[in-house]
Amino acid sequence: MFLAVARAGTLSAAGPRLGLTQPTAGRRLRALEETVGVTLFQRTPRGFRLTEAGEAMFRHAERMEHEAVALERRLFGETREAGGVLRVSTSEWFARHVLGPVLAAFTCEHPRVTVEIVAESRLLDLDRQEADLVFRFVAFDRADIVQRRLTQIRYGLYASQSYLDARGVPDAHGGDGHAIVTMDRAFDALADVAWLRARFPGAHLAVRSNSRDVQAAACVHGAGLAVLPRVIGDTLPLVCLDVGEEPPGRIIWLGYHRDLKSLARLRALADHVHASVPKTL
Repeated sequence: MFLAVARAGTLSAAGPRLGLTQPTAGRRLRALEETVGVTLFQRTPRGFRLTEAGEAMFRHAERMEHEAVALERRLFGETREAGGVLRVSTSEWFARHVLGPVLAAFTCEHPRVTVEIVAESRLLDLDRQEADLVFRFVAFDRADIVQRRLTQIRYGLYASQSYLDARGVPDAHGGDGHAIVTMDRAFDALADVAWLRARFPGAHLAVRSNSRDVQAAACVHGAGLAVLPRVIGDTLPLVCLDVGEEPPGRIIWLGYHRDLKSLARLRALADHVHASVPKTL
């Protein structure tokens, strides 16, 4: 308040900078002078001029402002060296197969940043500051979350060669005589899970797991057909089957709370991931 009036020279000019009306700014200035017990400004037809006491206060106030801004930048990452801890929440398979190499490259470029990856099916809460950056399959529906569309995840239907040798290639529909490997019941509503069950209603449910990597391992060892992200399945000794259409894909979104948008290391990480991850996987 004091600095704004001293710099602007008038209440009418200082008020908008402070988000105050001219009368409110005037009342607050008078209250400040009453609190400190001295007159800080001479009121003139041309505006406000600092008194001797005001000049002394101005010098101290500027130093305080400088220190406050420096502290804010240090706390919220606006310093040139964007060091500190970043907590990232995502699913285990996405952390391992997609984010792992990307984050490794980021930490090499930013050696003063520590990235903590919490890889589990339950995503951490941004409001409670459980995480700084979240990667998820559903777009955020809140205005206080800064979000970006990161990538489209493609899925494929896979089987091991040993499984195909024993049971043959499945028909496009039916699934009699076949087995499937899929997510546990908590994820039955996922589009790729529903697609697999609808495509092969007659197949035996051989393995359920909330881990894509566990499903992939079971598929590699011949337990059954599995729908897997292409970024996983294409790297394994598995056959990607063509049954006329691909399983439905999903979109990955990244998001962080808008209160953290001034955090330099967080912006740097979000920008790095967004630039490094292909738009389709």
